[in-house]
Amino acid sequence: MFASPTAGAQLLVTLSGVNNDGTAKIMNKMYTLAVVAGFLLAGCATQSELPPRAIVEPSVIYQAIEVEQALDAREGQAIEAGAPWFKVLPGNIPVIITAPHATRPLRDGNRRFSDGGGTAALALSVAGLTGAHVIYTTEEGPSDPNYYDDNDFKRELARLINEVRPRYVLDIHGSHPYRPYDIDLGTMSGRSLLGEDVLLHELIASLRGEGLDNLSYNYFGASKNQTITKFASGLGVPAIQVEVNTTYLSPSEGNLEAQRFSKLVQALVRYVEKEESGTVK
Repeated sequence: MFASPTAGAQLLVTLSGVNNDGTAKIMNKMYTLAVVAGFLLAGCATQSELPPRAIVEPSVIYQAIEVEQALDAREGQAIEAGAPWFKVLPGNIPVIITAPHATRPLRDGNRRFSDGGGTAALALSVAGLTGAHVIYTTEEGPSDPNYYDDNDFKRELARLINEVRPRYVLDIHGSHPYRPYDIDLGTMSGRSLLGEDVLLHELIASLRGEGLDNLSYNYFGASKNQTITKFASGLGVPAIQVEVNTTYLSPSEGNLEAQRFSKLVQALVRYVEKEESGTVK
């Protein structure tokens, strides 16, 4: 509790050994200002901005689990030559989200590990709540869309970019659960943003707003090989590679993982919604 201004001033004067009236008056004014400032700060604390209402319903996570499990079940399942190995979900806003490693890609003649069906589940969950366009793998295809350019996935992405003329592309990947970060954001050391640095800063703010604070920048910079991020930015569209720790991409693993996935969906939905409202410029 604050003492009265007069008593506080008298105490300060006594402690400092000051006895003249002029100095006492100055000390009294200083103490009064301190009291007022304290009340003002307390008022600011009690009138802080309220949190926004939650967006993601449990039904979204149930659907995401179905997608995750269905895609993970495709591991080791051969498809006929020429059969479809990816899908495009059309949207209605100028944003594209990709998940090129939702199934195991083929690189240098060998099957590489998948980033998990959760990457596609994340992309589809965000799209379902925002209207973003999505392109994601559904089978173990004949190429690696994040390593080579000469494949149907990249050709379809180029067509989609030309048609949609997106504001940006978010490329979703999974990262090893032992990595220390929640999410690593790859921008080719900033080059893939094409001068639109605000897109990165708004994404960081949206992630932190949902409690995803442990972020990394350009550990996986998307600058090596023929990445989606490099491809999209080469076509004049800002792009960010979003490397997500798989503990946030496995909603089927349990309640904690499902809640983590839900937080990430909500963070990306809030980010994409800023494009819909025109606040990301």
